[in-house]
Amino acid sequence: MAKESEEKVPGRLVRTLKTSLLGGAVASSYLGGKILDRFRADSGRAEAELQRHVQNAKRIAETMKELRGPMMKIGQLLSTHAEALPGEYGEILRSLQSNAPPMSYATIRDVIVKDLGADPEELFASFSRTSMAAASLGQVHRATLHDGTEVVVKVQYPGADASVDGDLKNLKLGASMVKKLLADVVGNERLDFTPVAEEIAEHLAQETDYCREAYNAQLLARLFAGTDWVVIPRVHTKYSGLRVITYDYLDGTDLGDALKHGDLERRALIVRRLSDAFWMQLMRGGLLHADPHPGNYRILPDGRLGILDFGCVKIFDEERFLRPFADMVVSRLRGDDARFKRAMTALGLLHNPNDAQEMADMLRIADYFSTGILRDEEFDFGRFSYVRAAKELVLYFLQARRIPPSQRDFIFLTRVVLGYYEYFSRARAHTNFRRLVDPWIADGWRGRSIEIPPYGE
Repeated sequence: MAKESEEKVPGRLVRTLKTSLLGGAVASSYLGGKILDRFRADSGRAEAELQRHVQNAKRIAETMKELRGPMMKIGQLLSTHAEALPGEYGEILRSLQSNAPPMSYATIRDVIVKDLGADPEELFASFSRTSMAAASLGQVHRATLHDGTEVVVKVQYPGADASVDGDLKNLKLGASMVKKLLADVVGNERLDFTPVAEEIAEHLAQETDYCREAYNAQLLARLFAGTDWVVIPRVHTKYSGLRVITYDYLDGTDLGDALKHGDLERRALIVRRLSDAFWMQLMRGGLLHADPHPGNYRILPDGRLGILDFGCVKIFDEERFLRPFADMVVSRLRGDDARFKRAMTALGLLHNPNDAQEMADMLRIADYFSTGILRDEEFDFGRFSYVRAAKELVLYFLQARRIPPSQRDFIFLTRVVLGYYEYFSRARAHTNFRRLVDPWIADGWRGRSIEIPPYGE
């Protein structure tokens, strides 16, 4: 039996073997099921299909929890986009959003000693041996600096970086498995996950680099420096390294709990600040905190919005994405079809601007992602089912057998938008979102308000 201090994320050999076994079990389940379905009545066939989905979703979720690391991250990403999956997959994969089992204090202490050169009892005035949160790549502990500052210390699991490297090498296999799985479920062979895999690979490689996370946190801190309604916790570089990062502690309420508040005005304030934070990041900074887990937001006692965990921050290219994206939004709000065509063409989503069907398809997509802002009137998210609307959108394209082209820059943007739709729905937001958005997008893309230096310089 391994000692506590030898705990680590499973290595590449184990991960490859378990991923391969998972792929084989899922594929065999669907293949064998299809054969047996020929001998079942229609009612029995539907029930058997449902059971296959449930069984395979559980297999996938359990393996992802066991392997932690990138596999669990991918599961969390899929659970955010569960609208395109059968309901059983969505519900079961959402279990990946909860905390993972923490590693022992002895393991965490060893990481801190190796990374910062001293044990936690020497570095900090106090250090909790019990984690306050545990995730796919690391866990967080409360601590106090010798000057009395309350902080949180995020510690990366041993083997997390190797798991990322191994999983990235296996990502093509995983993308192929998911592609075949979804193609079987929805009955369409044209689903292309290459851009998705590339984007996930790029950001997973960053998430084990805590120096990069500190860089991301400091970018957002500069962006919001002039605001009094968003708080970005300070990074304590003296107590941070490659595997450990220390932030100011933010005392507040988890976003998921805050959205249950009985006061409608309180919920409306949270919605306004989430919306403003999103558009300020995108239209003033050209970047986006792209991990919309409710645990990554805090509502402080005075109502300010605290943002946490900066391992996944997307920095967009101005000419390739930001300018045409802003043109797309502005043109849709103003009904300027010519400008909309130019923007969608520049984004690589519209191949033939003169094709009326392709143009109609793009308008359908744009309208879904412009929910609530197309008209200058109050929009009730309490009555809008973004999940049903997403399923209808996906079903439309699958039935028409016209799969929209994948665009890398939209992967994490879509993740955040759907996350916000969920929060607005939970808050039962009844707001004029058009007026919230207008100040940010009225003039289109105007350039970054902060300088973004190359990472590492």
